[in-house]
This record gives sequence, structure tokens and C-alpha cells, in this order.
Amino acid sequence: MRIQHAINLPLSALLLSTRQWKNVARKFSTRYGTAKTKSETLLLCRRGFSSSTLSTQWKPTLVYEGGLTKAAKIMKIASVASLVGASAAVPFFFTGDSEVPSTARAVLAATTIAMTGSSTLMVTWALKPYITSLYAFEDTTAKPQDHNSEDAELTILPSTPLVVETLTFLARPRTRLMFPEQLAPATAPMTSWTVRSLPEPLMATANAVLEHINKDRKKSDQVQLAQEGDTFYAHTQGPISAAMQKIIAASPCQE
Repeated sequence: MRIQHAINLPLSALLLSTRQWKNVARKFSTRYGTAKTKSETLLLCRRGFSSSTLSTQWKPTLVYEGGLTKAAKIMKIASVASLVGASAAVPFFFTGDSEVPSTARAVLAATTIAMTGSSTLMVTWALKPYITSLYAFEDTTAKPQDHNSEDAELTILPSTPLVVETLTFLARPRTRLMFPEQLAPATAPMTSWTVRSLPEPLMATANAVLEHINKDRKKSDQVQLAQEGDTFYAHTQGPISAAMQKIIAASPCQE
């Protein structure tokens, strides 16, 4: 009887924790109206845009997700792993009793490192601007009547804060803040937009949004302000969401 009770206790505790988590996710979605589905609610919570982090003035809405995000992460991790593996194998080129000259061994080792390193650099260059997710932050004080409406239409203006997430060299999230007014057409391959300098009137808004987002974040996970010259790539060709159409229309980069 005691053994059965000991087994049932952790299970009941787990069920209780799961129910509590669902209630938290439901309350978050109902209060902020930022997610239409359960998956979007969980994604917003995982990204750190939670009620304890954000002021009620700003309502985050997930407006875009890169369709090749998983593939991009796998490619980055695989390329880095191949470079690390090749580097670790270099000492083995100079060991053993083979009659191969040391010069030939050095050439083989350098060729191996050069090939794996070039492929890693190529993957890093191609996927550096790739947007994995994009959030629009709407000022609820401008539309107080729509704050609690789940069906309220999202308004995108040139001054609407956008939080963009890309991938670092090690496939970790890198998050930056920008505005549609800063976006300009990019001419480089694998890019859609390039960031222009932040207008002075938007500096106060940027500082306010960054302060609320980074309030409970670790220093390594804090959102940074996008710098002039940063480039981004999004799937803007073909069918796109209404929110992405509004972002394009609100920026100088109209397609």
C-alpha cells in the first residue's frame, strides 16, 4: 500500500503541474490576445515575452515564422560539428609509422581544415540574416478599446516596434529590435532588408520597449537594438500573411 502511494504521488504532482501550466498559458493568451493557437502561446512564453516581463502598454504578436528554421539550425550545428571534428583529427595526421613525408601530412591536414572551414563559413554567411521569428509590439494605449479583444486587427505603422530573431554561429537565438521605418531594400544575395539608422523620434520608444523586454532576462539573452547595416532575410515572395504585408507596406521596401 505504501509502495503504491509512493508511485501515485509523483504522478499526481506531475498532473497538477501540467494543469497549472495550461492555466497559465490560457490566462496569458486571454489577457494579452497575442496568440491564436496553443502553439503560438507556448512559443511566446518560451521566447520570454511573458506577463512578468512586459508592460501592459506593449502587446507582442507573433506575425512571422521562418519556414526553414529547423533546417537552418541543423545545417549550422552540422557545419560547426564537422569543423570541430576535422580540427580534432589534425593530430592523427602526424602520428603513426607511415612513410608519408611530414610535408604531405601537413598539406592533407591543411586541406581538410580549409574544406570544412570554408563550408562552415558559407553556411554561416548564408543563414546569418535568416529570420526565424518576428514579433510586432502594438501600443495598447493608442487603442485601449481593443486591448482585450482577441479578434482586434493588428495595426502596423512605420513606428511599430519589431522584434526579430535570427541565429548565431552556434545556432542560438539572437534577438534585435527595429522599426519598419528603418527597413530598406537589400541588394546582397540571401537578404531582403537592410537596416538604416534609427530616427531620433523613435529612440524613446526603442528604449522603453527594450527596458520592458529585458527586465527579467539574463544579460546573454537580452534583446539588442538593430544596428545600421544589419541585414535580414524573410520569405516575402509568394503568399505571405496579412501582417507581413502591412510590415512591407509600412517600410520603404515595398514589393
